[in-house]
Amino acid sequence: MDYYQHTPGSSVQAQQLLTRQVSLFLFDLKNEASEHGFKAGDSWTLQLATDQEFAGLKKLHFPIISLRLNPDTLLNVFQQVKGKLHQELSKQEEDLTVKDLIREGIATMAAYPYHPALK
Repeated sequence: MDYYQHTPGSSVQAQQLLTRQVSLFLFDLKNEASEHGFKAGDSWTLQLATDQEFAGLKKLHFPIISLRLNPDTLLNVFQQVKGKLHQELSKQEEDLTVKDLIREGIATMAAYPYHPALK
């Protein structure tokens, strides 16, 4: 079974899918923040993860919002969501390529509440 959401063929369709995925993910974050009583200044940690890493994140964090996409779309959505949340990409995140995601088995973007004490 294929769990990836595939990008349509044309670049216009691909851009529309990308925009829609970013908007939906941000909408989910806003709803979860509201449901769980986020205060002004509370934020989300965004992380790209393998299936094994994601399983570990689910045990440590609540709520956790995730999105599983094909690698090229996932990388673009991750970068755009970080930008929309006014979070800078780390040097490592800036240097990530689709080939890196494929090689490392990264298939999921996860967001969970930021807790400075856990860093």
